[in-house]
Amino acid sequence: MIIQNISRQKIMKITTPKILKTSLYLTWAASVLTLTTTIAGIQGQRQAIKTVGEDATPSIVTAQRLKDAMAGMDANVVNELLLPSGQNQDAIKGYQERYKAATERLVKAAKNITFEKEEKSILTMQRGFGEYLTKVQQARDAHARGDINNTLIAYRGSIEIIDKQLLPAADELDKVNLEALDNSYNNQKSSISKSLAQIVLSGVILLTILIGTQIFLSYRTKRNLNLFLLAATILTLAFLNYTIGVFFSTSQNLRTAKEDAFNSMHDLRQARASIYIANAAESRYLLDKALASKYEQVFYENINKVAKLPNNKTFDNLITEIKENINNGNKDKKNIGFTGFLADELNNITFKGEEEATLKNLSALGKYVTIDQQIRQLEKSGKYQEAISLCLGNQPNQSNWAFDQFRKTNDEIFKINQNEFDKAIKQAFKATEGIEISASLVLSAVSLMTLFGLMIRLKEYSA
Repeated sequence: MIIQNISRQKIMKITTPKILKTSLYLTWAASVLTLTTTIAGIQGQRQAIKTVGEDATPSIVTAQRLKDAMAGMDANVVNELLLPSGQNQDAIKGYQERYKAATERLVKAAKNITFEKEEKSILTMQRGFGEYLTKVQQARDAHARGDINNTLIAYRGSIEIIDKQLLPAADELDKVNLEALDNSYNNQKSSISKSLAQIVLSGVILLTILIGTQIFLSYRTKRNLNLFLLAATILTLAFLNYTIGVFFSTSQNLRTAKEDAFNSMHDLRQARASIYIANAAESRYLLDKALASKYEQVFYENINKVAKLPNNKTFDNLITEIKENINNGNKDKKNIGFTGFLADELNNITFKGEEEATLKNLSALGKYVTIDQQIRQLEKSGKYQEAISLCLGNQPNQSNWAFDQFRKTNDEIFKINQNEFDKAIKQAFKATEGIEISASLVLSAVSLMTLFGLMIRLKEYSA
């Protein structure tokens, strides 16, 4: 009882000015805390957006484009070697185009090194690329001389380099950046709740002090409102509402960019690179008969990466079943029984026009595979020249035509997702613009309003 009385006496000795000054200092401290947590949270968000939008994704796309450019070079080389020297001008032109694309993308990859492990992959490609070009030229020279044996030896040497050095290095470059992107994105997802909780907690503390001071003043001085404190409270509430909205907006845009758009972009680029490799393997099958069975296996391995069908199901059957599911309102495509990059893409349909374009791409793949089977049937029945003509033909229902149809429809889906990716990243960056300055101004205003509001009362006690 004695201790309680002493405590009450001490509390009663705390004067109103002391309480008001303490409230002022606590308001300033809470404002600084809110500002600090807001800036830290926004900067974390912005770094995640930068990693996804500017650092990792461009490098991943460049790595995949490098891969299909190099595979395209190989396909054009073998197509050139299938006909007498100088007769396949389309292949010669195609080789030069893919060579130009590969060199430009290799330079671009070197300029966009963000992570330490990227350098090793790029150096491997730079060193191996020159060796590959040398082997290709040796094969061309032997082909021009009519030296079939040395043509095959040199071409096999180029295959050794592209299959075991260049393409794996491109895959490693893709992997390094994909891991960085996934890590940054996953860290951002796990940290957003923590950042929001810290901002809300610090904001609630600030609001509690402001409202508590207002109540104290109303009780002690018998005045209903302190307009400066009321304005500071309203401004704090508005700031918290805006900041939380920014967090949710940037988080949603980042999810759209990564999960909806980028994941599809990656699957589509993987599919495109695999088709380029399959296309080269199709021509290798005709050029190098001693290793024909090996190249046939390579062809189907890469086709299956793009779309592996269940036994006894054709592409036409599959597409019909998918369309029936869509017409019946069944949007779950996972039960239709095929796997691969296009299956993953079909299960990640998000944007307008994406579903129709994906089915067109799947149909183009079916036509390409059907024509490939015709090529093999012609070759096995002794109609070698007819098989080559079908393989190299650019007319409708010929192999290069079907390959080009796949490439064009694949580009169509990719562009849909690329546009949505760019839009989401742009919106995310825009949402975080100037938050640090706005937060500093608002919370400084809250501190000043609190100062003005309390100084009026403090002057009454000093008078």
